[in-house]
Amino acid sequence: MENRMRLRRDTARTRDKLLDSAGELLAEKGVGFSLPDLARASGVATATVYRHFEHVRDLHRAFYYRLIDELVAELTAVPGRGMPRFDKLGQRWVDLAIHWGRAATRIRGSEGFLERVRAGDPPTSALYAALSPVIEELVEDGAIPEQDIDYAVLLWITVFDERVIVDLAELGWPPRRVSRALSASLHAAWQARD
Repeated sequence: MENRMRLRRDTARTRDKLLDSAGELLAEKGVGFSLPDLARASGVATATVYRHFEHVRDLHRAFYYRLIDELVAELTAVPGRGMPRFDKLGQRWVDLAIHWGRAATRIRGSEGFLERVRAGDPPTSALYAALSPVIEELVEDGAIPEQDIDYAVLLWITVFDERVIVDLAELGWPPRRVSRALSASLHAAWQARD
């Protein structure tokens, strides 16, 4: 039993190492690398890489799922309520996206966010489920007017798009400034009525 647990931990560590290296390769080279390239970059045997990922697209999916899972876990752990919580959520999102944003921009799919939610895509659905209650809470507190939740979530993920965060960070904006600017823009967009 103990050997099995150790093997699972070793396998999980190896997978994490591979995904970390994949993020670095994606950020540096885009999608133009192979699984043997990943093996060299991570210092893991090529056969081991193929045991974890059959194709590069499987690696991309696993990397994207992991980063969205991390984002959702971090966002749902932020305490508080109302606008103070909203501000903390924005800061946390920016802090995370600065680290993985460039890599994530390389592997985004062509499907729309709500299309993926409706199809039951696990990370996208989890992100929607993390954001929608915050919006409902802001409406309940009178911080923003009542509005279509789908639209409000779409605004949120559009304003906090990792491409925007990466661009602003590359302009030399510190994370706190990026967060404040994006949060203020999103709040203003939610105030607009159709």
